[in-house]
Amino acid sequence: MKKKIKLLDGSMSYPLELNGYDLNKRLWTGDALINNSDMIKKIHMDYIESGSDYIMSSTYQISYDILKEQGFNLLEIKNIFQKSLDIAKDAIIESNTLREIKIVASLGPFASYKKKTSEYVGIYNCSDREIYNFHLNNINIIKDIDYEIILYETIPCLREIKLLSKILHKIEKEVWVSMTCSDDINFRDGSSISEGCKILSNFENITTIGLNCFSPLYVKEAIRKLKNNTKKNIMLYPNSGEIYDPKAKMWSGSKLFEDKMIKKWLSLSPDIIGGCCRVGCDDIKKMRLEIDNYE
Repeated sequence: MKKKIKLLDGSMSYPLELNGYDLNKRLWTGDALINNSDMIKKIHMDYIESGSDYIMSSTYQISYDILKEQGFNLLEIKNIFQKSLDIAKDAIIESNTLREIKIVASLGPFASYKKKTSEYVGIYNCSDREIYNFHLNNINIIKDIDYEIILYETIPCLREIKLLSKILHKIEKEVWVSMTCSDDINFRDGSSISEGCKILSNFENITTIGLNCFSPLYVKEAIRKLKNNTKKNIMLYPNSGEIYDPKAKMWSGSKLFEDKMIKKWLSLSPDIIGGCCRVGCDDIKKMRLEIDNYE
């Protein structure tokens, strides 16, 4: 009997953009969470209808530090995180699906907070204490929110993994960690993904280790690398293959994501697949079809 491969959803920003939402804001998709929650719920429902087993909260760009800078107090910050969970729960209920859908809390890297840093570069011109405190402040918020799974997304360097490893034991919930890589399947700053996997594998509360927001052309190599370096569940959710310019904040190039790739990914038996930037409901539907046919 073949393994039951699970399906994560796709991008939150892409369908927002397709619906005309201006994301050129400090809070990015978090702005829609705060100011247009009906649109967020509709996107969750679309992904559920497309076949997703997991839906991610719209909190990637939301953090204690960034919300505090925006003038929100502690109670308001907690309420915003709680709102992300409530919207996802409402989406599941209103979708009337018979499938079990789980909610994953999306937490971005330090790069999602600092304007002059980028997940696509992975070089932080700051102290270790700043990165550590950023993640600790978020943990102190989410520990009171009844998320099912906590996902650290798009971690771009081994340095941040090492700092996270000092505080992940404080989370009494299931944790996933997804790193981002260059074409050589190492961190964006050139540091070792293999070393990152080995550090994360030591945590009992981490059930899943993955890679996201990299070219779909390298998913097969990414699966092999993860499997060679951890016994945890393996998760892959690449972007469309288009190129992002962090300075211009624009995507360019052609979409490289193709249906035939999915079959090859499934043949290597990952545990979870999905999509990141510029991957939408149509792509998730295709993944659902391929998973169902594979099984």
